[in-house]
Amino acid sequence: MFQNTRQSDSEQYKFGDSDIAAERLATVAEVFEPSSAEFLRRSVPPGIRLAVDLGCGPGHSTRLIAAAASGCRVVGLDSSDSFLARAAGGGQAGGVEFLRHDVRATPLPVQAPDLLYSRLLLAHLRDPQAVVTRWAAELAPSGRLLLEEVENIASDHPVAADYQSVVDGMLARHGQRIQIGCALSLMDDPPGTTGREDRLVTVRPASRQVGRMFALNLRAWSADPYVTATFAADWLNRLQQRLDEAADGRYELPVEWTMRQILFTT
Repeated sequence: MFQNTRQSDSEQYKFGDSDIAAERLATVAEVFEPSSAEFLRRSVPPGIRLAVDLGCGPGHSTRLIAAAASGCRVVGLDSSDSFLARAAGGGQAGGVEFLRHDVRATPLPVQAPDLLYSRLLLAHLRDPQAVVTRWAAELAPSGRLLLEEVENIASDHPVAADYQSVVDGMLARHGQRIQIGCALSLMDDPPGTTGREDRLVTVRPASRQVGRMFALNLRAWSADPYVTATFAADWLNRLQQRLDEAADGRYELPVEWTMRQILFTT
């Protein structure tokens, strides 16, 4: 994750780093752990020296990297002091460390990593192509850059549609979009890379997980100026209630994610 005190509001990380945001990320980690862990197992070569988690947040994805890259040094980078404190106190395995750094900026505070990994971060950047290009230039020879982003979110439930209208509108207002996978598929390969693999995977969380994640998101955004100016308070309160009910298991809220996983090699 990155904080933004110097750049325009259009490139702020809209999920924040509050207690609610941290709780949300724990749910996100739970939902996407199986597909991410498989991606890492498939993509991390043996014998690497240094792996870096870009925008590590509270360290959930860093833990997955450490499990897939056993024995190597693993570094999580984030600019949120709150999340880094949680990550450092999260009982990570030996060889894992966390550093404060805005991952949009290079050079990174580590030299020639063999592996760079980013999950659900590029959707919040106005120029992901430029950032990916800078990341790839940081890699050691024969290094790997792994990206995971949302290709599509599908549901025929009206509560999910109402929720998505809020998040899509809010992020679009700031030049961002959650469902960025298709755009990444059309992205030019970064200079210096010699290979690329793209794969789509489907994630179908339990209804309670969907409700909890969406409910926490809506609470985190409750004060966003776009949200308060665009949606009636009564309507938002009702949507919040319905998401809380899904989180409690009072009805089924089926949502399917299609994730794009990209591997670049140098």
